[in-house]
Amino acid sequence: MRLLEKVKNLFRKPALPEAPKAAEEKPAARPRKACKKCGKMFSYDPSWEFIPNYCKDCKKQFTREKEEKQRAGAPRKVKRKCKECGKFFTFPNTIAHYPNYCPNCRKAHQAAMKAKYSRKPADKNGNGKGSKTDGNR
Repeated sequence: MRLLEKVKNLFRKPALPEAPKAAEEKPAARPRKACKKCGKMFSYDPSWEFIPNYCKDCKKQFTREKEEKQRAGAPRKVKRKCKECGKFFTFPNTIAHYPNYCPNCRKAHQAAMKAKYSRKPADKNGNGKGSKTDGNR
C-alpha cells in the first residue's frame, strides 16, 4: 500500500494556497423590509431602482380587489394597456378572466404557439401531414 500512496502523491496536483476566510463567507444577504400593510418581512434586490413597500401577497390582494371593484355595478368596458405592444384596448367587465394582451397580440401569440406545438408537422405547401392536397390516400 505504501508504494501505491507514493505513486498517488507523485501525480497529485499541488494544493492551492488557502484564501482568507473572509472572502469565502456567504455573499451579503439581501436587505429585508417590513410590508406596510401586513407587517410581514420580505427581501428585495438592492440592484432594483426602487424599494418596494408591499410584499407579493399584498400586491396580489390589491390587484384582486381592483378587479372586484371593476366587476361591480352595471356592465361596462374596461380599458387596459397591452403588455406586449403597449397599446390600450377595451373589453367588457363581465368576462371571467381579464386579458393582459390586446386582441392582435393574443392572436399572434396563439398562432405562434399553434405552429410550435402542432401535432401535425407542416409540409412544403404549408398543409398538415395527411391532408387531401398532398396526394397520400
